[in-house]
Amino acid sequence: MFQIIQRYVVPGLVIQAVLVGGGYATGRELVEFFVSMGPAAALIGMGLTAVLFSASAMIAFELARRFRAYDYNSFMGILLGRLCILFEIGYLASLVLVLAVVSAAAGELMLELAGWPLWLSAVLFMAIVAALVFFGNSFVERLISAWSILFYATYLLLFVLVVMRFGDDLSAAIAATPVEPKATLWNGISYMAYNIPLLPVLIFVARNFASRREAFVAGALAGPLILLPGFAFLMTLSSFYPEIVDSTLPVQFVLDRLGHPAIALMIQFVIIGALVKTGVGLLHGFNERLARAAADRSKPLPAVVRPLVALVVMVVAIFAATAVGLVDLIGQGYRYSAAYFLVVLVIPLFTVGLWRLKTADKAERGA
Repeated sequence: MFQIIQRYVVPGLVIQAVLVGGGYATGRELVEFFVSMGPAAALIGMGLTAVLFSASAMIAFELARRFRAYDYNSFMGILLGRLCILFEIGYLASLVLVLAVVSAAAGELMLELAGWPLWLSAVLFMAIVAALVFFGNSFVERLISAWSILFYATYLLLFVLVVMRFGDDLSAAIAATPVEPKATLWNGISYMAYNIPLLPVLIFVARNFASRREAFVAGALAGPLILLPGFAFLMTLSSFYPEIVDSTLPVQFVLDRLGHPAIALMIQFVIIGALVKTGVGLLHGFNERLARAAADRSKPLPAVVRPLVALVVMVVAIFAATAVGLVDLIGQGYRYSAAYFLVVLVIPLFTVGLWRLKTADKAERGA
């Protein structure tokens, strides 16, 4: 049973755990890409995102298994060859962007929770992430998978509480808002394209697959596993449409309306953990890239390099968070990043990636 969960469920949970912190956990990302279009369009757009994510994960997992490419540089070399540097450039920019978002969100939450100044929250957040990045693959997978389960349970509780109290408002909001097909399609694709770089970055989750069937099943499950909490949270946020659209921290808006201090404290704690997980997962993926480069030169990456790299990147990200702000980081930075990765990753994955698998199959049959 454990091996089944490890192969089919854990890959999706690991990706979901890292994805949620970049705005998903606070609700700002969901408001920007989905709720702002209206609740009905939001649900359709997220459904499209889930389907596209599953299709992408199926191809990516099988490519990684077939070519034994378990770090993002090796994986992108399959799709882009020498042009894989284009992904690296975009990923480094996206890494700073997402870490800036989670740093800004953590600062805002700590300000609400404890009244701490933003600089103190940033320093504490940076220290925790750097310390956790010191550990290897197994520890990171266990940590973020366990927190994912807690995240599921907490946001399910939030959804139930909101529906019980504001269910009529949710139904009215869904029924009242029209669906704009072009905007719904583009936002669904954009949200997938922005988050899809996590597949190469976290591709180490594919190392346990023993067959194409396992890779495909795990990939198919990845979309629902990643976005199931998102659907529940999306409906939670939609109960307060349109007022919630202008909220910097939509989840805090919801908690204030519920008026349950104990539940609010628990959810804020879980969100801060989700933000930490996102930072750890992204920086761990970058460190895996450095480790592979060091191994190629027959020089193992010193353990101390991992937290040092994390600290340097986090300092840059925190500076960006302070200078720009959470809403603008998500509203502008995320959309530019989505367009970039649509060209650099999504299109190559569904063209070159499928061609590479087909070519490998023919070569295998010919042998």
